[in-house]
Amino acid sequence: MKLMGLLPLLLSACGGAEMSSEVSPSEAEHAETMTTAVANPTGRFYIVGKDIVAPDGKKFYPVGANLDGWDFFQRSTENYSAEAVKWGWNLIRINGAQLPHANFNTYGLVSGTASNGNFAKIDRIIQAYTSKKIVVLIEFHDKVWSGGTIDATKLNQTKEAWIALANKYKNNTYVWFNLINEPIWGESATDYVSIHTTLRNAIRATGAENIIVVDGGVAGQEWNRWGVPGNLIPTYGPQLAQNQCNMLFSIHVYNAWAEAGGSSPHTTEFINYVKSVQSKNLALIVGETGWDKTNSDVPRLKAGSMVAFNNAPAQGVGIVAWHGTPNWDDTFNLTQSGQFHAVNDWTQPTNLTDLGTVLWQLGHNKPQLGTFTGSYAASNCASAK
Repeated sequence: MKLMGLLPLLLSACGGAEMSSEVSPSEAEHAETMTTAVANPTGRFYIVGKDIVAPDGKKFYPVGANLDGWDFFQRSTENYSAEAVKWGWNLIRINGAQLPHANFNTYGLVSGTASNGNFAKIDRIIQAYTSKKIVVLIEFHDKVWSGGTIDATKLNQTKEAWIALANKYKNNTYVWFNLINEPIWGESATDYVSIHTTLRNAIRATGAENIIVVDGGVAGQEWNRWGVPGNLIPTYGPQLAQNQCNMLFSIHVYNAWAEAGGSSPHTTEFINYVKSVQSKNLALIVGETGWDKTNSDVPRLKAGSMVAFNNAPAQGVGIVAWHGTPNWDDTFNLTQSGQFHAVNDWTQPTNLTDLGTVLWQLGHNKPQLGTFTGSYAASNCASAK
C-alpha cells in the first residue's frame, strides 16, 4: 500500500520399540507408508518448496498485520507486542523508508549518524516482538526507480541498508527481509529480476540466511488484466529462487480481485494463481490485504480482499492485513478507534471493524499444517546441509 504516495539431521522416533530385523510383508508395507518427522537441524526458519518450516519443525502459517516501523510516524509499536500475541499474530510487517526524504524530514537508513534513530527504532521493535516468537518482517516502502528506469544511486543505497540490517540480524531467524514494497508497475520485468537479484545477493554475501520476501507486480496484486504485466511471481520466481536459500513470495490482494462495486469476486482466478505459484515449488503469502471505510471503492476493496480471507487459508497461504496502525487518510482500521491495540475486550471484543473481525477469527483459528517431514537440505541453506 502506498503511504501518501511514498511511503546433522536427526530422525525423531515415531514411538515404540525398535523394529525387528525380520518383519512380515504387511509390516514392511506399513513401515514404508509411515511419515517420520525430521528434527530441525538448527532451530531456524526454512523455506522448503511451498512450505515455511518453523524452528520447532512444524509448518508455519503466518497471520498478522502491517504496523508502523520507523521514520514517518514513530508510534510506539514496540510497546504493543503483548497485544499482538492476544490477536493471535505470529508475524508483523513493519513499514518505513530506507532512503531520506527531505519533504517528510526523514533520514531513512542511509544518512550516516542521522539514521541512527531509525536503526534504534527497528531494533526496539525487533527485540519486543521476536522475544515473543513473533516474526518481524522489515519492508522498504520506497522505490529504486527514476523515470521508470533503475536509479543506480538509490539501488546502491538500498543495498547498503539491507547489508547493514543483514549483518545485525543474521543470527535472529525471526527477522525477515521484504526487499521492496510493491516494486513494479509497468517497469521492465528484466529490471524486476535484476533489482531483486542484486539485493538478494548482497544480503546472502553477509552470511545471513534470514527469509527474504519478494513482492509481485502490479502494485503487488499480480493481476494481469489492467494492461500492466502481472503473474511475475510464477513467471520469474523460479529464476529468483533457483538454488537459493529461503526465498518467499508475496502478493497483495485488493480491488483487482473483484469487479466494480464488489461484483464478481475473482475466486477461481485467485485459487488458480496460488496453485500456479505452488506448482513451481514456491512459497507464497498475502503480504497486504484489507479495506478501508472512506474510499469510494470500498465495496470492491472488501470483495477483493475477502477472496484472500476466504481462500488463502485452505491453500496454506498466510495473511498479513493492512493496517494495524493506520495513518493520515488511511482508514484500514482493525478497531473502531483505528489502532489494533485498542481492543475493548480481549476475550470477546465488540469494537472490531469487519476487517478486524475476520483477522481476529483467522488469528485464533490458524490452519494446522502439521509437522514437516521432508528434507531440510532441500531448502538450499548451508546450515541445513
